[in-house]
Amino acid sequence: MEIILTKKLERQKRFTEDILAGMIDLVRVVDKNNRIIFINKPMEDLIGDVRGEVCYRALGKRCKCETCITETTIKYGKVVKKEEIIGNKIFSVVSSPIRDENGEIYCAVEVFRDVTEKKEMEKIILKQNLKMRKDLDFAKKIQQRIIPKDGIYNNIIKIYSKYIPSEMLGGDVFDIIDIDEENIGIYMADVAGHGVTASMITMFIRQTLKNLKTDALDSVYTLNYLKSRYKELHLDDNYYITILYGVFNKSSFTIKIVNGGHNCMPIVFRQDKVEEVFLPGLPICTLFDDIGYNEYNLQLNSGDRILFYTDGISEARNIQKEIYSDRILEICLENKSSSSDILIQRIIDDARDFSNNNLDDDVAMMMMEVL
Repeated sequence: MEIILTKKLERQKRFTEDILAGMIDLVRVVDKNNRIIFINKPMEDLIGDVRGEVCYRALGKRCKCETCITETTIKYGKVVKKEEIIGNKIFSVVSSPIRDENGEIYCAVEVFRDVTEKKEMEKIILKQNLKMRKDLDFAKKIQQRIIPKDGIYNNIIKIYSKYIPSEMLGGDVFDIIDIDEENIGIYMADVAGHGVTASMITMFIRQTLKNLKTDALDSVYTLNYLKSRYKELHLDDNYYITILYGVFNKSSFTIKIVNGGHNCMPIVFRQDKVEEVFLPGLPICTLFDDIGYNEYNLQLNSGDRILFYTDGISEARNIQKEIYSDRILEICLENKSSSSDILIQRIIDDARDFSNNNLDDDVAMMMMEVL
């Protein structure tokens, strides 16, 4: 019987050793005196037969580790992790307690997993992320600099604006185009989505409209031209542009506006009233081929103002999922005598309060005042 039991124990031992030898990970067992009492074959192949040696010396170290995970595991019965360098390789080490039949901890088993490639990949990804971050910072600076500065244009209109991208780069764009001595182009556009893709399309919009020069006098032609150039990009159907484009004439004090699917209607401030002007129109996208744009004339007087904005404000939602939309006109009516900068800031502050400070889309607002 003793012989049979001995053979069973030997078979069980060989079976356990075969399992440990077949592992990719390195395994060693360390006792309370920090001496190695077992290693599996992969570890022996890497550093030799170090059984009986002190654990840190077996790894080529002259002194004890500053943080000894074996001692912590044996003392507190905790599973402890750290990283260890052996030669030119980096290992993730997990130390676990081993208990006897009485539940007492008498040694610790350490499993070394080679994470060298993972660490190298992390370094590469980190380096790429840092480069991408720098590129995004640079792109953000460019996007901020192309936004028209507040001030007086062509000695006839005054502009005040506010732009708050929801991410580092935004998908809203607005600009003032100096067409000629008599006419000024003005637009507010919104690209579906935000981030890098949307910001690239905003650059396309700006450059396309700048290149029109005197052709930008015709607001209907301008949107048709923008539409034709946009279709040449062959973008997916989920991308589209909404835009309000107008041409203000300094002699007649009229502004001719065309709506390319922009659902945020301009709000006109006159001496005696504030009104939202409804201008229908379809967005610029790949879904619609034959789109007819209509031009709307607004007669303005000195002191009149027009507020343009994007749906980052109008579609802000509160906890009940209600949208902010109607409150914009209410704030304008309540603050119609306020200066443009104060009025815009009050709308933004009110929208933030309404949405519990959760404006999750780009916000762009621009007020044009006739001098």
